[in-house]
Amino acid sequence: MRRRGEFLSIQNGGKRLASRHFLFVHRQSRGSVARLGVTVTKKIGGAVKRNRVKRVTRETFRRARQGLPPVDIVVIARKGAAELGTLDITAELETAFGRLVGGARP
Repeated sequence: MRRRGEFLSIQNGGKRLASRHFLFVHRQSRGSVARLGVTVTKKIGGAVKRNRVKRVTRETFRRARQGLPPVDIVVIARKGAAELGTLDITAELETAFGRLVGGARP
């Protein structure tokens, strides 16, 4: 997702799922595949830190995409996300994506 209107539509009408360092807002997609939008504000850190969080989030989504139902997901980074290592970010995101598929809480 790239347009502001798509982000706002999902954020206003989607279901929320929270982890320690990320908030996930999701709703059923009108298309046939899962789509991702990422929001990382300046509160998280400088450009280098924000871009690293976005890059790792997108890569984790690419790997998990085949197992996800057709859903639109907006991932919002919370404080502390930039201080996590790549493996920690990946693990937290994979757990949340698994909860989206199964609907269960860990």
